[in-house]
Amino acid sequence: MSRPDGLDLEAFAKDFLDAYLENGFLAMPKKEIDLTILELLIKHHETWNLADPPTAFQLAQQLRAKRQRVRSMLDEISFRNAGDDEWAKKRLRDLLVKSERDVEGNKVKIEIEDGYIREYAKSLVRKHFGIVDTSFNQAIVTVSGQKFMLLVAEVMPEDARKKIEDELRKHRDQLKPSAEGKSLLRLFLENFVISAGKEGGQKSVRLAFAAATSGLSEIPGIIRSFFRNGDNEEAEE
Repeated sequence: MSRPDGLDLEAFAKDFLDAYLENGFLAMPKKEIDLTILELLIKHHETWNLADPPTAFQLAQQLRAKRQRVRSMLDEISFRNAGDDEWAKKRLRDLLVKSERDVEGNKVKIEIEDGYIREYAKSLVRKHFGIVDTSFNQAIVTVSGQKFMLLVAEVMPEDARKKIEDELRKHRDQLKPSAEGKSLLRLFLENFVISAGKEGGQKSVRLAFAAATSGLSEIPGIIRSFFRNGDNEEAEE
């Protein structure tokens, strides 16, 4: 195969030699060599970058490699370059908006290529709301509409959070009080979203997308529909 077009060869060669010779000649294991080459191919390509790398399929085609092997290497690179919790929340929010997704009834399938962020998203769901399904494809996370809304609630921008809470104040008397001093948003999630039936799950998906993309004008109407129609009368199985 030929080298990828659009590669800054001088910067690539310099960074590779610096990494390879850091601990002495012949000290770097083959696996580390392969990972370093892949990372630098992405870093020094004119249209790629480590913050938003190409997909495993795109790289596998370009490099004539097995897609699963490339995905595993991308996951390892992702973990090595991960930032703090605030960075992870912002990255997850961006990916929830931009990633390929499929909504079927009350289920949402989200393709998250970034290995660290995929595990971060799964850890949030598991911590607060139970298991997630990745049995079909490791990069595809499947959750109910309600859990998707709860996941977005963890990472939504502050303007969307404020818009939701402003609307919820108008319905405060319909939210069950909490002795633990929970926020209106948390009470709404527990009282209406978690226990919503199929239609409520679909509305949860709409609310989640509006919140994740700062679609502020849509938020009040979607929230009012939960209270107006009493979507929490039938719990999701």
